[in-house]
Amino acid sequence: MNITYNDERKDLPADQLHELFVSVGWSPDGALPDEWRKGFMQPWRNSTLVVSAWDGDRLAGAVRVLSDTIFRSVIYDLLVSPAYRGQGIGKGLVNRCKAHFPNSEWLVGCDKKNSEFYKKLGFREILKTGEFLVIPCKLF
Repeated sequence: MNITYNDERKDLPADQLHELFVSVGWSPDGALPDEWRKGFMQPWRNSTLVVSAWDGDRLAGAVRVLSDTIFRSVIYDLLVSPAYRGQGIGKGLVNRCKAHFPNSEWLVGCDKKNSEFYKKLGFREILKTGEFLVIPCKLF
């Protein structure tokens, strides 16, 4: 397996992206209804940054970021197919995001079970619940 990363493509294949959402339990199984297709892809197209991980032409993982590119950046929808977990793909996706805006404060909302993953990447808790994690802005 040779994973490659792309940080230029925002218009990911809707069916493969939806398959990722299904595989991590964020979307019901089944075909993506036509009326949802445009709305489903809009957040990805309108994000500041999208980084995707590919195994050949198969989408193995993806993440999107909303950012002002200087002070604050927020990670949304980090997805890695269960078939590719444990291989550093999630870490690679997040680190590529951080490299784009290295001085920015980074925020992520996650559940308790995923907070340890982000802590290993330099995030720290800002609330005792562990649901919001941050890497402070380096400019102030």
